Amino acid sequence: MIRIMVVDDDPTACKVLTRMLQPDYTVVSFTNGIEAFNHFVRNGADIILTDLRMPGMDGFELLTRVRVVDPEVIVFMITGFSTVDSAVTAIKKGANDYIPKPFEPDDVLIRLERAIKEKNLEKGFRACQQERKMATERHRIITNHPKMLAAMHMAKKVARTDSTVLVQGETGVGKELIARMIHQWSDRKDHAFVPVNCSALSDGIIESELFGHEKGAFTGAVDKRLGFFELADKGSILLDEIGTTDHRFQVKLLRVLQDKFIYRVGSPTARHVDVRIIAATNQDLEREARENLFRSDLYYRLSVVTIRIPPLRDRKEDVPLLVEHFVKKHRHINPRITSISPEGLAALAHYNYPGNVRELENIVERAMILENGEQLTPASLLMESDQMPSPEAALRPLPENGENRDGRFQLKWAEKEYILRVLQLCNGKKIEAAKLLGINKTTLWRKMKKYGIDTVQ
Repeated sequence: MIRIMVVDDDPTACKVLTRMLQPDYTVVSFTNGIEAFNHFVRNGADIILTDLRMPGMDGFELLTRVRVVDPEVIVFMITGFSTVDSAVTAIKKGANDYIPKPFEPDDVLIRLERAIKEKNLEKGFRACQQERKMATERHRIITNHPKMLAAMHMAKKVARTDSTVLVQGETGVGKELIARMIHQWSDRKDHAFVPVNCSALSDGIIESELFGHEKGAFTGAVDKRLGFFELADKGSILLDEIGTTDHRFQVKLLRVLQDKFIYRVGSPTARHVDVRIIAATNQDLEREARENLFRSDLYYRLSVVTIRIPPLRDRKEDVPLLVEHFVKKHRHINPRITSISPEGLAALAHYNYPGNVRELENIVERAMILENGEQLTPASLLMESDQMPSPEAALRPLPENGENRDGRFQLKWAEKEYILRVLQLCNGKKIEAAKLLGINKTTLWRKMKKYGIDTVQ
């Protein structure tokens, strides 16, 4: 069942919304933004309905923080100040929609149902319930390659300790999966695992987000706020893309590693934190430390144990296993498909995967949308022509306007066909199609105009 979190400093509003939603949804309510966020970090939620104007952590702050933890969560802003300006501001800051007070039950339920449909949550809830019972299965790494097995063995060994770990590898290789496995195998598994994307936090706010701040610490700090380190107490924190942080922050992080204390912004009080730190990067931090681009003392503190994840191009033996896994994972898109053809596997074997495992999953998911048969084929994979051994053999015959003089596959034709098939799958509904394509509605509209696509085609 879909989990909804209601956050409003008015207890009556919480009760009204809870009664309104409980027949169809699992609802938990909070009258305090900090408590709500703490619950979200530990337990998650599918939808959040939060008041806009609240003391302490207001709706905008809560929105910003939950987006760091889970960019996909649906957030509605509740406001008694139902002006156009407040609604527009909420949506600009990333809210999916807003709900004005006083509540109209039909309006609230319609908005929720529309948001759920747009996010395509319904298709995954049964799988999610099963996944929650099997956390290890959810985050397992699919591999038979010696280098990956060695990395997993190292992760399992270091999980028994509290040593700091540095996970290195290109974008998309599965660094967060390794970090989660370390947490799941450790004695901290019953406490929070808090992933933080450092590259998404500007130099001006990263200290406040990680260490928290006191009321009045800076303009807009109307109340104290817990940082991610305090929320991860007794658990683990993943500092992803640690190489993007500036030297000033690195000094403070070094002090946390040394002393196990944090200082909230605006507070002279040291607060003890018991947190396992796992850092991840796609950069060569050792080289950057030598060149003074990254603090060498912090590098040596972070790299007590270093786990290097090889790129997918160096372990192509795993591609068939990964494809089988992703076909099962995305089978809800096209239940007829159960496997990939030998020709399809041959095409994938000649690709170098600059986006690694994440890119392979995207390729399989896209092919599940496009394929009309029972097996994934080179045609539905729509691989880049210059990465494949023979474009003419790997792709089905194209119309005349889909070829150049030398017969090479024209990517514009592929994109147009891809968009047409997704629109057909979604019965012409642009919002759903945009979600499946991984683009926003405006970009989809622009591409449809560019290629002369009409939804009635």
